[in-house]
Amino acid sequence: MSQITAIKQSNITDTEFLKDVISGLTQQQKTLPCKYFYDDKGAALFEQITTLQEYYVTRTELSILEQHSHAIGKMLPENLSIIEPGCGSGKKVAYLLAHMENVKTFVPFEISEEMLSYSLAHLSPLFPELAISPLLGDFTHSQLVKQLTKDTALDSQTNLVYFPGSTLGNFAPVKAIEIMNNFHRLCGVNGYVLIGIDLVKERQVLLDAYNDKAGVTAAFNKNLMERINNELNGTFNLDNFSHESRFNEQHSRIEMHLVSSCTQSVIINDQQIDFIEGESIHTENSHKYTLESFEQLAAHANLKLEQTWQDDSNYFALCLLRPL
Repeated sequence: MSQITAIKQSNITDTEFLKDVISGLTQQQKTLPCKYFYDDKGAALFEQITTLQEYYVTRTELSILEQHSHAIGKMLPENLSIIEPGCGSGKKVAYLLAHMENVKTFVPFEISEEMLSYSLAHLSPLFPELAISPLLGDFTHSQLVKQLTKDTALDSQTNLVYFPGSTLGNFAPVKAIEIMNNFHRLCGVNGYVLIGIDLVKERQVLLDAYNDKAGVTAAFNKNLMERINNELNGTFNLDNFSHESRFNEQHSRIEMHLVSSCTQSVIINDQQIDFIEGESIHTENSHKYTLESFEQLAAHANLKLEQTWQDDSNYFALCLLRPL
């Protein structure tokens, strides 16, 4: 099994985590960065979410891959290296690898060491001739991505940056552009970026996808408080908060919130955070795009939309981009 390489200074430290938590929870609208969902337990809970009936995103994207992987592969050159930020289980990239010839290297790039190990265990037997070079780190950190491309000369290779799911939509437009700029650097001047985006659709379909009847999404959301308790000496009582999904029409996004059911105080590393009844912590956004709005967003990162593949219901799209 390939050795996992940690990018220098890329691991989340307790100091950084604490700073982000206190900063977010002392805002007028309390908030927490969604990247902290993905400790090992959070990553496992998200894998459960992808199998839920209400969560259409994963099965719809897999259907697109089943139908179009061969066509996608034919549009890409041979001797390509595939880089997958936030690789998760590696299930989706397996569809591409099965339909692409002479991929020389696969680079799973993941913040969770457990998910890196899981993807390695899944992919290595399927593609025994493939060189797998895992990276443990945070692909949203632009300085780290710049350092990575400098140290490894990735920008002199022909790379496909593969970013499936709807993860880009978790970020505000300014941050999404920054992340696509990171992908621009990772793919190199002759490379490609293949991104999944969730499309605008009926509101109830969206709301149900982020508030399943089994409560898995609620557990995923609340796990963020449990992580703060475990790692930052927090005193959150998880029973005093409820999970809620909302659709923000103005920003075309689903929002996830943790809503305080009473007036209460929480201590985090000796700092007191007060809540009134009904006050929420805004934990995640999931922006929904039209193809036109996504094309405009990509242009800000000097990426041009070349081709799209969609399901019959137009719920989801895979978008192939190239540097301008």
